[in-house]
Amino acid sequence: MSDVAGDDEVTTGGLVRSSAIVGIGTGLSRVTGLFRTVALTYAVGTTLVAEGYNLANTTPNIVYDLLLGGILSATLVPVFVDRFERDDEDGVSAIVTITAVVLVAITVVAVLAAPLIFKLYTWDKSAARAHELERVGVPLLRWFLPQILFYGLTALGTALLNARRRFAAPAFAPVLNNIVVIVVLLWFAQRVGHNPEADVVIHDTTLMLLLGLGTTAGIVAMTIALWPSIRASGLRLRWRFQPRDPAVRRVASLSRWTLGYVVANQVALTITLALAARTPGGASVYTYAFVFFQLPYGLFAVSIMTTFTPDLASAASQNDLPRFRERFALGARLMTLVVLPASVGYLLLARPLVAALLAHGSFGGASSVITADVLANFALGLIGFSLYLYALRGFYAFHDTRTPFRLNLVENAVNVVLAFALVGRYGVQGVAFSYSVAYLVAAVLALAVLRRRVGRLGGTELLSAVSRIVAATAVMAVAVWAACRAVGADHGTGAVTRVVVGVLVGTAVYAIAALALRVDDLRGLRDRLIRR
Repeated sequence: MSDVAGDDEVTTGGLVRSSAIVGIGTGLSRVTGLFRTVALTYAVGTTLVAEGYNLANTTPNIVYDLLLGGILSATLVPVFVDRFERDDEDGVSAIVTITAVVLVAITVVAVLAAPLIFKLYTWDKSAARAHELERVGVPLLRWFLPQILFYGLTALGTALLNARRRFAAPAFAPVLNNIVVIVVLLWFAQRVGHNPEADVVIHDTTLMLLLGLGTTAGIVAMTIALWPSIRASGLRLRWRFQPRDPAVRRVASLSRWTLGYVVANQVALTITLALAARTPGGASVYTYAFVFFQLPYGLFAVSIMTTFTPDLASAASQNDLPRFRERFALGARLMTLVVLPASVGYLLLARPLVAALLAHGSFGGASSVITADVLANFALGLIGFSLYLYALRGFYAFHDTRTPFRLNLVENAVNVVLAFALVGRYGVQGVAFSYSVAYLVAAVLALAVLRRRVGRLGGTELLSAVSRIVAATAVMAVAVWAACRAVGADHGTGAVTRVVVGVLVGTAVYAIAALALRVDDLRGLRDRLIRR
Protein backbone atom coordinates (compact mmCIF):
# COMPACT_ATOMS: atom_id res chain seq x y z
CA MET A 1 0.00 0.00 0.00
CA SER A 2 2.80 2.43 0.85
CA ASP A 3 4.48 1.72 -2.48
CA VAL A 4 1.34 2.69 -4.34
CA ALA A 5 1.05 5.88 -2.33
CA GLY A 6 4.66 6.67 -3.00
CA ASP A 7 4.20 6.12 -6.72
CA ASP A 8 1.18 8.41 -6.69
CA GLU A 9 3.21 11.09 -4.92
CA VAL A 10 6.00 10.83 -7.46
CA THR A 11 3.54 10.95 -10.35
CA THR A 12 1.65 13.88 -8.86
CA GLY A 13 4.89 15.70 -8.18
CA GLY A 14 5.97 15.06 -11.75
CA LEU A 15 2.70 16.45 -13.07
CA VAL A 16 3.03 19.58 -10.94
CA ARG A 17 6.67 20.07 -11.98
CA SER A 18 5.77 19.55 -15.64
CA SER A 19 2.91 22.01 -15.21
CA ALA A 20 5.37 24.51 -13.71
CA ILE A 21 7.73 24.14 -16.69
CA VAL A 22 4.87 24.51 -19.15
CA GLY A 23 3.54 27.39 -17.07
CA ILE A 24 6.83 29.28 -17.42
CA GLY A 25 6.92 28.75 -21.17
CA THR A 26 3.24 29.48 -21.63
CA GLY A 27 3.57 32.47 -19.32
CA LEU A 28 6.34 33.95 -21.44
CA SER A 29 4.25 33.20 -24.51
CA ARG A 30 1.17 34.95 -23.11
CA VAL A 31 3.15 37.91 -21.75
CA THR A 32 4.89 38.44 -25.09
CA GLY A 33 1.48 37.93 -26.71
CA LEU A 34 0.18 40.75 -24.52
CA PHE A 35 3.06 42.97 -25.65
CA ARG A 36 2.17 41.97 -29.20
CA THR A 37 -1.33 43.37 -28.58
CA VAL A 38 0.24 46.52 -27.12
CA ALA A 39 2.30 46.86 -30.31
CA LEU A 40 -0.80 46.27 -32.43
CA THR A 41 -2.86 48.92 -30.65
CA TYR A 42 0.11 51.31 -30.82
CA ALA A 43 0.48 50.75 -34.57
CA VAL A 44 -3.14 50.67 -35.76
CA GLY A 45 -5.44 51.31 -32.76
CA THR A 46 -9.10 50.93 -33.74
CA THR A 47 -8.78 52.41 -37.25
CA LEU A 48 -10.19 50.86 -40.42
CA VAL A 49 -6.80 49.21 -40.93
CA ALA A 50 -7.09 47.65 -37.46
CA GLU A 51 -10.59 46.37 -38.20
CA GLY A 52 -9.45 44.81 -41.48
CA TYR A 53 -6.34 43.32 -39.86
CA ASN A 54 -8.16 41.84 -36.88
CA LEU A 55 -11.04 40.44 -38.92
CA ALA A 56 -8.65 38.93 -41.49
CA ASN A 57 -6.47 37.43 -38.78
CA THR A 58 -9.52 35.86 -37.14
CA THR A 59 -9.62 32.82 -39.44
CA PRO A 60 -6.08 31.53 -38.80
CA ASN A 61 -6.39 32.50 -35.14
CA ILE A 62 -9.48 30.33 -34.89
CA VAL A 63 -7.35 27.50 -36.23
CA TYR A 64 -4.79 28.28 -33.54
CA ASP A 65 -7.33 28.30 -30.71
CA LEU A 66 -9.07 25.16 -31.92
CA LEU A 67 -6.10 23.13 -33.16
CA LEU A 68 -3.14 24.08 -30.99
CA GLY A 69 -5.15 25.41 -28.07
CA GLY A 70 -7.20 22.29 -27.60
CA ILE A 71 -9.16 20.33 -30.12
CA LEU A 72 -6.73 18.68 -32.56
CA SER A 73 -3.92 18.22 -30.04
CA ALA A 74 -6.37 16.95 -27.41
CA THR A 75 -7.79 14.51 -29.93
CA LEU A 76 -4.39 13.36 -31.19
CA VAL A 77 -2.59 13.02 -27.86
CA PRO A 78 -4.68 10.03 -26.65
CA VAL A 79 -4.27 8.33 -30.04
CA PHE A 80 -0.51 8.95 -30.09
CA VAL A 81 -0.18 7.73 -26.48
CA ASP A 82 -2.00 4.54 -27.46
CA ARG A 83 0.19 4.04 -30.57
CA PHE A 84 3.43 4.65 -28.69
CA GLU A 85 2.42 2.12 -26.03
CA ARG A 86 1.93 -0.38 -28.91
CA ASP A 87 5.27 0.62 -30.54
CA ASP A 88 3.33 1.51 -33.68
CA GLU A 89 5.52 4.24 -35.20
CA ASP A 90 4.19 3.34 -38.66
CA GLY A 91 0.73 4.37 -37.52
CA VAL A 92 2.07 7.65 -36.13
CA SER A 93 3.85 8.41 -39.43
CA ALA A 94 0.67 7.65 -41.35
CA ILE A 95 -1.33 10.06 -39.18
CA VAL A 96 1.24 12.82 -39.66
CA THR A 97 1.42 12.25 -43.43
CA ILE A 98 -2.33 12.23 -44.02
CA THR A 99 -2.89 15.23 -41.75
CA ALA A 100 -0.19 17.23 -43.55
CA VAL A 101 -1.79 16.47 -46.93
CA VAL A 102 -5.21 17.54 -45.66
CA LEU A 103 -3.77 20.77 -44.20
CA VAL A 104 -2.15 21.68 -47.51
CA ALA A 105 -5.43 21.07 -49.36
CA ILE A 106 -7.44 23.16 -46.87
CA THR A 107 -4.92 25.99 -47.06
CA VAL A 108 -4.98 26.12 -50.87
CA VAL A 109 -8.79 26.14 -50.99
CA ALA A 110 -8.94 28.83 -48.27
CA VAL A 111 -6.53 31.13 -50.12
CA LEU A 112 -8.57 30.81 -53.32
CA ALA A 113 -11.79 31.50 -51.39
CA ALA A 114 -10.40 34.47 -49.41
CA PRO A 115 -12.96 37.04 -50.69
CA LEU A 116 -15.86 34.76 -49.80
CA ILE A 117 -14.42 34.00 -46.36
CA PHE A 118 -14.02 37.67 -45.54
CA LYS A 119 -17.61 38.42 -46.60
CA LEU A 120 -18.70 36.23 -43.68
CA TYR A 121 -17.36 38.94 -41.35
CA THR A 122 -19.21 41.77 -43.11
CA TRP A 123 -22.68 40.26 -43.49
CA ASP A 124 -24.10 42.70 -40.94
CA LYS A 125 -22.62 45.84 -42.57
CA SER A 126 -23.91 48.32 -45.10
CA ALA A 127 -22.59 47.87 -48.64
CA ALA A 128 -20.29 50.90 -48.29
CA ARG A 129 -18.85 49.78 -44.94
CA ALA A 130 -18.40 46.20 -46.15
CA HIS A 131 -16.55 47.46 -49.24
CA GLU A 132 -14.20 49.57 -47.10
CA LEU A 133 -13.36 46.61 -44.85
CA GLU A 134 -12.88 44.24 -47.78
CA ARG A 135 -10.39 46.59 -49.46
CA VAL A 136 -8.12 46.19 -46.44
CA GLY A 137 -9.09 42.77 -45.20
CA VAL A 138 -9.11 40.56 -48.29
CA PRO A 139 -5.47 41.23 -49.35
CA LEU A 140 -4.34 40.70 -45.76
CA LEU A 141 -6.42 37.54 -45.47
CA ARG A 142 -4.63 36.03 -48.48
CA TRP A 143 -1.33 36.53 -46.69
CA PHE A 144 -2.72 35.23 -43.39
CA LEU A 145 -4.41 32.05 -44.62
CA PRO A 146 -1.14 30.10 -45.17
CA GLN A 147 -0.88 30.21 -41.38
CA ILE A 148 -3.48 27.42 -41.36
CA LEU A 149 -0.88 24.98 -42.67
CA PHE A 150 1.75 26.02 -40.14
CA TYR A 151 -0.68 26.16 -37.22
CA GLY A 152 -1.75 22.63 -38.13
CA LEU A 153 1.85 21.41 -38.34
CA THR A 154 2.54 23.05 -34.99
CA ALA A 155 -0.47 21.24 -33.52
CA LEU A 156 0.86 17.94 -34.88
CA GLY A 157 4.30 18.56 -33.42
CA THR A 158 2.82 19.63 -30.10
CA ALA A 159 0.68 16.48 -29.88
CA LEU A 160 3.68 14.24 -30.71
CA LEU A 161 5.84 15.88 -28.06
CA ASN A 162 3.11 15.91 -25.41
CA ALA A 163 2.45 12.20 -26.00
CA ARG A 164 6.17 11.69 -25.31
CA ARG A 165 5.81 13.78 -22.10
CA ARG A 166 7.93 16.55 -23.64
CA PHE A 167 6.26 19.84 -22.85
CA ALA A 168 8.88 22.60 -22.88
CA ALA A 169 9.42 23.26 -26.60
CA PRO A 170 5.70 23.65 -27.50
CA ALA A 171 5.25 25.97 -24.52
CA PHE A 172 8.18 28.23 -25.45
CA ALA A 173 7.85 28.20 -29.27
CA PRO A 174 5.05 30.84 -29.45
CA VAL A 175 7.41 33.34 -27.82
CA LEU A 176 9.38 33.40 -31.08
CA ASN A 177 6.20 34.09 -33.04
CA ASN A 178 5.29 37.01 -30.79
CA ILE A 179 8.74 38.55 -30.99
CA VAL A 180 8.71 38.43 -34.80
CA VAL A 181 5.27 40.06 -34.99
CA ILE A 182 6.14 42.73 -32.41
CA VAL A 183 9.15 43.75 -34.52
CA VAL A 184 6.97 43.80 -37.65
CA LEU A 185 4.29 45.99 -36.03
CA LEU A 186 6.77 48.47 -34.58
CA TRP A 187 8.49 48.65 -37.98
CA PHE A 188 5.08 49.32 -39.58
CA ALA A 189 4.32 52.07 -37.04
CA GLN A 190 7.71 53.66 -37.67
CA ARG A 191 7.03 53.77 -41.42
CA VAL A 192 3.42 54.98 -41.44
CA GLY A 193 2.98 56.87 -38.15
CA HIS A 194 -0.07 56.90 -35.86
CA ASN A 195 -3.66 56.29 -37.02
CA PRO A 196 -2.74 55.02 -40.48
CA GLU A 197 -5.22 55.78 -43.25
CA ALA A 198 -6.56 52.81 -45.19
CA ASP A 199 -5.80 54.28 -48.62
CA VAL A 200 -2.18 54.87 -47.69
CA VAL A 201 -1.71 51.26 -46.55
CA ILE A 202 -3.67 49.67 -49.41
CA HIS A 203 -1.68 51.44 -52.12
CA ASP A 204 1.71 50.80 -50.53
CA THR A 205 2.80 47.27 -51.42
CA THR A 206 5.62 47.37 -48.87
CA LEU A 207 3.23 48.17 -46.01
CA MET A 208 0.80 45.42 -47.03
CA LEU A 209 3.63 42.89 -47.28
CA LEU A 210 4.96 44.03 -43.92
CA LEU A 211 1.63 43.46 -42.20
CA GLY A 212 0.61 40.32 -44.10
CA LEU A 213 3.80 38.41 -44.75
CA GLY A 214 5.41 39.64 -41.52
CA THR A 215 2.58 38.32 -39.37
CA THR A 216 2.65 34.94 -41.11
CA ALA A 217 6.45 34.76 -40.77
CA GLY A 218 6.02 34.58 -37.00
CA ILE A 219 3.89 31.44 -37.32
CA VAL A 220 6.43 29.83 -39.65
CA ALA A 221 9.20 30.52 -37.12
CA MET A 222 7.12 28.94 -34.33
CA THR A 223 6.57 25.79 -36.39
CA ILE A 224 10.24 25.37 -37.32
CA ALA A 225 11.27 25.80 -33.66
CA LEU A 226 9.59 22.50 -32.71
CA TRP A 227 11.58 20.31 -35.10
CA PRO A 228 14.82 19.98 -33.02
CA SER A 229 12.80 18.76 -30.03
CA ILE A 230 10.91 16.25 -32.19
CA ARG A 231 14.22 14.87 -33.48
CA ALA A 232 15.66 14.75 -29.95
CA SER A 233 12.64 12.80 -28.71
CA GLY A 234 13.71 9.79 -30.76
CA LEU A 235 10.85 9.99 -33.23
CA ARG A 236 11.78 9.02 -36.77
CA LEU A 237 8.86 10.14 -38.87
CA ARG A 238 8.69 9.17 -42.52
CA TRP A 239 6.35 9.70 -45.43
CA ARG A 240 3.63 7.05 -45.23
CA PHE A 241 0.51 7.83 -47.23
CA GLN A 242 -1.71 5.04 -45.95
CA PRO A 243 -5.30 6.31 -45.53
CA ARG A 244 -6.46 2.82 -44.51
CA ASP A 245 -4.00 2.48 -41.63
CA PRO A 246 -5.94 1.65 -38.41
CA ALA A 247 -4.44 4.66 -36.62
CA VAL A 248 -5.52 6.99 -39.42
CA ARG A 249 -9.00 5.51 -39.46
CA ARG A 250 -9.23 6.00 -35.70
CA VAL A 251 -8.27 9.66 -35.99
CA ALA A 252 -10.68 10.09 -38.91
CA SER A 253 -13.48 8.60 -36.84
CA LEU A 254 -12.78 10.99 -33.99
CA SER A 255 -12.31 13.94 -36.35
CA ARG A 256 -15.83 13.77 -37.73
CA TRP A 257 -17.10 15.27 -34.51
CA THR A 258 -14.04 17.52 -34.22
CA LEU A 259 -14.92 19.00 -37.62
CA GLY A 260 -18.42 19.70 -36.36
CA TYR A 261 -16.93 21.37 -33.30
CA VAL A 262 -14.76 23.60 -35.49
CA VAL A 263 -17.65 24.55 -37.78
CA ALA A 264 -19.94 25.39 -34.84
CA ASN A 265 -17.28 27.60 -33.25
CA GLN A 266 -16.53 29.30 -36.57
CA VAL A 267 -20.20 30.11 -37.16
CA ALA A 268 -20.65 31.44 -33.62
CA LEU A 269 -17.50 33.56 -33.76
CA THR A 270 -18.39 34.98 -37.16
CA ILE A 271 -21.79 36.04 -35.85
CA THR A 272 -20.49 37.51 -32.59
CA LEU A 273 -17.69 39.43 -34.31
CA ALA A 274 -20.17 40.88 -36.78
CA LEU A 275 -22.42 41.89 -33.86
CA ALA A 276 -19.46 43.37 -31.98
CA ALA A 277 -18.55 45.39 -35.08
CA ARG A 278 -21.87 47.25 -34.83
CA THR A 279 -20.01 49.36 -32.29
CA PRO A 280 -17.42 51.54 -34.13
CA GLY A 281 -14.10 49.72 -33.72
CA GLY A 282 -15.97 46.96 -31.88
CA ALA A 283 -14.27 44.02 -33.61
CA SER A 284 -10.84 45.33 -32.62
CA VAL A 285 -11.98 46.12 -29.07
CA TYR A 286 -13.42 42.62 -28.73
CA THR A 287 -10.15 41.13 -30.03
CA TYR A 288 -7.92 43.20 -27.75
CA ALA A 289 -10.02 42.44 -24.65
CA PHE A 290 -10.02 38.75 -25.49
CA VAL A 291 -6.20 38.70 -25.45
CA PHE A 292 -6.25 40.00 -21.87
CA PHE A 293 -9.02 37.55 -20.98
CA GLN A 294 -6.95 34.58 -22.14
CA LEU A 295 -3.79 35.62 -20.28
CA PRO A 296 -4.53 33.86 -16.94
CA TYR A 297 -5.96 30.90 -18.83
CA GLY A 298 -2.80 30.64 -20.89
CA LEU A 299 -0.49 31.25 -17.95
CA PHE A 300 -1.82 28.40 -15.87
CA ALA A 301 -4.89 26.56 -17.16
CA VAL A 302 -3.23 25.56 -20.43
CA SER A 303 -0.22 24.13 -18.57
CA ILE A 304 -2.54 22.05 -16.37
CA MET A 305 -4.49 20.72 -19.35
CA THR A 306 -1.35 20.05 -21.38
CA THR A 307 0.51 18.08 -18.73
CA PHE A 308 -2.51 16.25 -17.31
CA THR A 309 -3.92 15.12 -20.67
CA PRO A 310 -1.42 12.25 -21.29
CA ASP A 311 -1.94 10.93 -17.76
CA LEU A 312 -5.73 11.15 -18.09
CA ALA A 313 -5.47 9.35 -21.44
CA SER A 314 -3.31 6.62 -19.92
CA ALA A 315 -5.73 6.10 -17.02
CA ALA A 316 -8.66 6.00 -19.43
CA SER A 317 -6.98 3.48 -21.76
CA GLN A 318 -6.38 1.19 -18.76
CA ASN A 319 -9.93 1.80 -17.50
CA ASP A 320 -8.43 2.96 -14.19
CA LEU A 321 -11.30 5.23 -13.15
CA PRO A 322 -10.06 5.92 -9.59
CA ARG A 323 -6.75 7.25 -10.95
CA PHE A 324 -8.60 9.22 -13.63
CA ARG A 325 -10.87 10.85 -11.03
CA GLU A 326 -7.96 11.64 -8.71
CA ARG A 327 -5.90 13.25 -11.49
CA PHE A 328 -8.85 15.17 -12.91
CA ALA A 329 -9.86 16.52 -9.50
CA LEU A 330 -6.28 17.61 -8.77
CA GLY A 331 -6.14 19.52 -12.05
CA ALA A 332 -9.51 21.16 -11.41
CA ARG A 333 -8.42 22.30 -7.93
CA LEU A 334 -5.12 23.69 -9.16
CA MET A 335 -6.87 25.51 -12.00
CA THR A 336 -9.47 27.08 -9.72
CA LEU A 337 -6.72 28.08 -7.30
CA VAL A 338 -5.30 30.53 -9.84
CA VAL A 339 -8.03 31.28 -12.37
CA LEU A 340 -10.74 32.36 -9.89
CA PRO A 341 -8.71 35.13 -8.19
CA ALA A 342 -7.43 36.22 -11.61
CA SER A 343 -11.00 36.73 -12.86
CA VAL A 344 -11.89 38.81 -9.79
CA GLY A 345 -8.67 40.79 -10.24
CA TYR A 346 -9.70 41.62 -13.80
CA LEU A 347 -13.10 42.86 -12.61
CA LEU A 348 -11.42 45.23 -10.16
CA LEU A 349 -8.46 46.36 -12.28
CA ALA A 350 -9.72 46.25 -15.86
CA ARG A 351 -9.77 49.99 -16.51
CA PRO A 352 -6.35 50.93 -15.06
CA LEU A 353 -4.80 47.78 -16.55
CA VAL A 354 -5.96 48.50 -20.11
CA ALA A 355 -5.13 52.20 -19.78
CA ALA A 356 -1.62 51.45 -18.51
CA LEU A 357 -0.79 49.02 -21.30
CA LEU A 358 -2.78 50.12 -24.35
CA ALA A 359 -3.57 53.85 -24.13
CA HIS A 360 -0.66 54.91 -26.34
CA GLY A 361 -0.02 55.79 -29.98
CA SER A 362 -3.08 55.06 -32.14
CA PHE A 363 -5.20 53.87 -29.18
CA GLY A 364 -7.24 56.64 -27.56
CA GLY A 365 -8.79 57.07 -24.12
CA ALA A 366 -12.35 56.25 -25.21
CA SER A 367 -11.14 53.00 -26.82
CA SER A 368 -9.34 52.16 -23.57
CA VAL A 369 -12.51 52.54 -21.48
CA ILE A 370 -14.70 50.41 -23.74
CA THR A 371 -11.98 47.74 -24.04
CA ALA A 372 -11.74 47.59 -20.24
CA ASP A 373 -15.51 47.24 -19.90
CA VAL A 374 -15.51 44.40 -22.46
CA LEU A 375 -12.66 42.74 -20.53
CA ALA A 376 -14.65 42.96 -17.28
CA ASN A 377 -17.57 41.20 -18.96
CA PHE A 378 -15.24 38.52 -20.31
CA ALA A 379 -13.71 38.06 -16.85
CA LEU A 380 -17.04 36.90 -15.44
CA GLY A 381 -16.72 33.72 -17.49
CA LEU A 382 -13.00 33.01 -17.06
CA ILE A 383 -13.44 30.16 -14.58
CA GLY A 384 -16.24 28.65 -16.66
CA PHE A 385 -14.15 28.90 -19.84
CA SER A 386 -11.16 27.19 -18.19
CA LEU A 387 -13.07 24.39 -16.49
CA TYR A 388 -15.16 23.71 -19.59
CA LEU A 389 -12.12 23.20 -21.82
CA TYR A 390 -10.47 21.10 -19.11
CA ALA A 391 -13.58 18.91 -18.83
CA LEU A 392 -13.47 18.33 -22.58
CA ARG A 393 -9.97 16.87 -22.14
CA GLY A 394 -11.58 14.27 -19.90
CA PHE A 395 -13.84 13.15 -22.75
CA TYR A 396 -10.99 13.18 -25.26
CA ALA A 397 -9.02 10.89 -22.93
CA PHE A 398 -11.71 8.26 -23.61
CA HIS A 399 -11.49 8.95 -27.36
CA ASP A 400 -14.94 10.53 -27.13
CA THR A 401 -15.31 13.52 -29.48
CA ARG A 402 -19.07 13.26 -29.93
CA THR A 403 -19.92 14.46 -26.41
CA PRO A 404 -17.70 17.59 -26.68
CA PHE A 405 -19.37 18.36 -30.02
CA ARG A 406 -22.83 18.20 -28.45
CA LEU A 407 -21.75 20.27 -25.45
CA ASN A 408 -20.20 22.80 -27.80
CA LEU A 409 -23.47 23.16 -29.70
CA VAL A 410 -25.17 24.10 -26.43
CA GLU A 411 -22.42 26.60 -25.56
CA ASN A 412 -22.52 28.27 -28.96
CA ALA A 413 -26.31 28.39 -29.04
CA VAL A 414 -26.44 30.14 -25.65
CA ASN A 415 -23.69 32.52 -26.76
CA VAL A 416 -25.35 33.52 -30.06
CA VAL A 417 -28.89 33.85 -28.68
CA LEU A 418 -27.75 36.03 -25.78
CA ALA A 419 -25.50 38.11 -28.05
CA PHE A 420 -28.45 38.94 -30.32
CA ALA A 421 -30.57 39.76 -27.27
CA LEU A 422 -27.98 42.03 -25.61
CA VAL A 423 -26.09 43.75 -28.43
CA GLY A 424 -28.83 46.27 -29.18
CA ARG A 425 -28.83 47.69 -25.66
CA TYR A 426 -25.27 47.02 -24.46
CA GLY A 427 -23.22 46.90 -27.67
CA VAL A 428 -19.95 45.01 -27.69
CA GLN A 429 -20.05 44.72 -23.89
CA GLY A 430 -23.23 42.66 -24.19
CA VAL A 431 -21.54 40.37 -26.73
CA ALA A 432 -18.72 39.70 -24.25
CA PHE A 433 -21.19 39.09 -21.42
CA SER A 434 -23.04 36.51 -23.52
CA TYR A 435 -19.73 34.69 -24.08
CA SER A 436 -19.15 34.47 -20.33
CA VAL A 437 -22.63 33.22 -19.53
CA ALA A 438 -22.40 30.61 -22.28
CA TYR A 439 -19.18 29.14 -20.91
CA LEU A 440 -20.40 29.13 -17.32
CA VAL A 441 -23.47 27.15 -18.42
CA ALA A 442 -21.33 24.85 -20.57
CA ALA A 443 -18.85 24.19 -17.73
CA VAL A 444 -21.59 23.09 -15.32
CA LEU A 445 -23.13 20.88 -17.97
CA ALA A 446 -19.79 19.34 -19.05
CA LEU A 447 -18.75 18.50 -15.49
CA ALA A 448 -22.17 16.96 -14.80
CA VAL A 449 -21.96 14.76 -17.91
CA LEU A 450 -18.38 13.70 -17.13
CA ARG A 451 -19.37 12.88 -13.53
CA ARG A 452 -22.15 10.64 -14.82
CA ARG A 453 -19.59 8.77 -16.91
CA VAL A 454 -16.71 8.31 -14.43
CA GLY A 455 -18.27 8.85 -11.01
CA ARG A 456 -17.76 11.51 -8.35
CA LEU A 457 -15.07 13.99 -9.37
CA GLY A 458 -13.42 14.65 -6.04
CA GLY A 459 -16.62 14.68 -4.01
CA THR A 460 -16.59 16.56 -0.71
CA GLU A 461 -12.82 17.05 -0.90
CA LEU A 462 -13.16 19.04 -4.14
CA LEU A 463 -16.13 21.00 -2.79
CA SER A 464 -14.26 21.84 0.41
CA ALA A 465 -11.17 22.97 -1.49
CA VAL A 466 -13.17 25.16 -3.87
CA SER A 467 -15.13 26.70 -0.96
CA ARG A 468 -11.89 27.73 0.72
CA ILE A 469 -10.54 29.16 -2.54
CA VAL A 470 -13.74 31.20 -2.92
CA ALA A 471 -13.37 32.53 0.64
CA ALA A 472 -9.72 33.48 0.08
CA THR A 473 -10.68 35.20 -3.17
CA ALA A 474 -13.39 37.22 -1.39
CA VAL A 475 -10.85 38.45 1.19
CA MET A 476 -8.48 39.37 -1.65
CA ALA A 477 -11.22 41.29 -3.49
CA VAL A 478 -11.96 43.49 -0.48
CA ALA A 479 -8.26 44.24 0.02
CA VAL A 480 -7.67 45.10 -3.65
CA TRP A 481 -10.77 47.30 -3.80
CA ALA A 482 -9.67 49.25 -0.72
CA ALA A 483 -6.07 49.60 -1.91
CA CYS A 484 -7.09 50.82 -5.38
CA ARG A 485 -9.42 53.45 -3.95
CA ALA A 486 -6.53 54.79 -1.91
CA VAL A 487 -3.96 55.18 -4.68
CA GLY A 488 -3.65 56.04 -8.37
CA ALA A 489 -6.36 56.52 -10.97
CA ASP A 490 -7.89 54.76 -13.96
CA HIS A 491 -5.90 56.80 -16.47
CA GLY A 492 -2.43 58.20 -17.10
CA THR A 493 0.48 57.39 -14.82
CA GLY A 494 -1.97 56.82 -11.97
CA ALA A 495 -3.20 53.73 -13.80
CA VAL A 496 0.23 52.13 -13.57
CA THR A 497 0.36 52.85 -9.84
CA ARG A 498 -3.10 51.43 -9.28
CA VAL A 499 -2.30 48.23 -11.20
CA VAL A 500 1.02 47.63 -9.44
CA VAL A 501 -0.45 48.22 -5.99
CA GLY A 502 -3.54 46.15 -6.78
CA VAL A 503 -1.53 43.19 -8.04
CA LEU A 504 0.95 43.25 -5.14
CA VAL A 505 -1.74 43.63 -2.48
CA GLY A 506 -3.98 41.05 -4.13
CA THR A 507 -1.23 38.45 -4.47
CA ALA A 508 -0.03 38.88 -0.89
CA VAL A 509 -3.49 38.91 0.69
CA TYR A 510 -4.69 35.96 -1.37
CA ALA A 511 -1.64 33.85 -0.47
CA ILE A 512 -2.01 34.67 3.24
CA ALA A 513 -5.75 34.04 3.21
CA ALA A 514 -5.35 30.74 1.35
CA LEU A 515 -2.73 29.52 3.80
CA ALA A 516 -4.80 30.65 6.78
CA LEU A 517 -7.84 28.83 5.38
CA ARG A 518 -5.70 25.69 4.88
CA VAL A 519 -5.97 25.49 1.12
CA ASP A 520 -3.75 22.41 0.96
CA ASP A 521 -3.12 22.59 -2.79
CA LEU A 522 -1.37 25.93 -2.33
CA ARG A 523 0.94 24.46 0.30
CA GLY A 524 1.62 21.39 -1.83
CA LEU A 525 2.31 23.50 -4.91
CA ARG A 526 4.64 25.77 -2.96
CA ASP A 527 6.55 22.87 -1.37
CA ARG A 528 7.02 21.02 -4.67
CA LEU A 529 8.21 24.15 -6.46
CA ILE A 530 10.69 24.88 -3.65
CA ARG A 531 12.03 21.32 -3.86
CA ARG A 532 12.20 21.68 -7.63
